[in-house]
Amino acid sequence: MLSTVYPLRAMDVLTDVLNALHLQSTLYCRAELTAPWMLRFAPTHIATFHVVEQTSCWLQVDGEPTAVALADGDVIMLPHGTGHQIGHAPNTTVVATIQLDQEIPTVCQVRHFEGDGAHTTLLCGLFNFDQDNGHPLLQQLPPLIHIGRAAGQTSERLDATLKFLASEAGSSRPGTETMIKRLADILFVQIIRFWVEYQAKASSGWLSALRDPQISAALALIHRCPERAWTVQGLAQEVALSRAAFAARFSNLVGEPPLHYLTGWRLRTAAGLLRRRELGMAEIAERVGYQSEVTFSKAFKRELGVAPGTYRRRYQAVSTRARGLP
Repeated sequence: MLSTVYPLRAMDVLTDVLNALHLQSTLYCRAELTAPWMLRFAPTHIATFHVVEQTSCWLQVDGEPTAVALADGDVIMLPHGTGHQIGHAPNTTVVATIQLDQEIPTVCQVRHFEGDGAHTTLLCGLFNFDQDNGHPLLQQLPPLIHIGRAAGQTSERLDATLKFLASEAGSSRPGTETMIKRLADILFVQIIRFWVEYQAKASSGWLSALRDPQISAALALIHRCPERAWTVQGLAQEVALSRAAFAARFSNLVGEPPLHYLTGWRLRTAAGLLRRRELGMAEIAERVGYQSEVTFSKAFKRELGVAPGTYRRRYQAVSTRARGLP
C-alpha cells in the first residue's frame, strides 16, 4: 500500500501539533480472557486503545450497527472515548464493565476473566491528551481507527513496538512502568501517522492543507514564528500567492481564516509555555506575539475559557497530584 508523500515542512507542522497535545499515555490492563467473555468500556472523555495480542475477537462501537472483527496483532483507537464492547463473539453477555473516568490504575494490572473456551489476550490503555487544545486535527479524527495486521496495514516498526509493549506489560522488572508509558507514547504517534497516511486521504480540512505546498508552507511559518506580526498579505507574499487567492485557499482547506488560525496556534503554544514554571507571564506573552500581558490574558481567556494564571495553577495542581506530592 502506497502512502501519501508530504512535504518535509508539513511533517514539521504535524510534529508541532502532536507535541502540543501534551500526551500522557497509560497501559492500565493486560486482560487474560477465556471464552465466553465480553468487556464493556463505558464512554469516557479520554482516548482509549486496545491491542489484540492473541487469537481473535469482536468490537462493537456504540451507535454503529455492525461489529468489527479483530485479529491477532490488530490495534484500535477510539480517539473520542466512545463507549464500546469487545468480546470473543458478537452478542455475548457482558462479564465486566470498565468505568475509566472513575478509576484508572497507576500501574498496569493483569486481569483474568476465565471461561472454558479459546484464550485471548488484550492490552488496554489510554491516550490522555489536551482536549482543550482544540486543534483542527482532533476534530478530524474519526470515532474509530483500526490497524489490521492481516490486511497488511502494520509495519515492522509498529510490530516491534507492540512486541516490546506486550513484553513489558507482562514484566515486573525495574523501570517497567516508565518503559510502558514511553512505548505507549510511540504507539500513539504511529497510530496517528497511519491514519494520516492511509485513512485520511479523502478527508478535507486541515490535513488537506498539509498536502498543499503553499498552504503547508504558510502553516509552517505560523508554527515556526508565532511571535511575528503576521498579516494575510505578509503570509501570502511568503508563499508567492496573491492576498485574495491565499486567503480563499487557506480558509477553504484549513477551515478558518489565516489570522484566526494564527491566534489559535499562539494561544495553544502559550498553554504549553504556561506549564513551565520558569517562564514569567510577560515573557510568555512576548514569545507568542502579544505586546502586553493584558492583551495576552484577554485573548487566552477568550480562547481557552480561563485566565492564563488560572490555567497554570490548575496544571501545577494536577501535576503535583500525579507525582503523589502533598
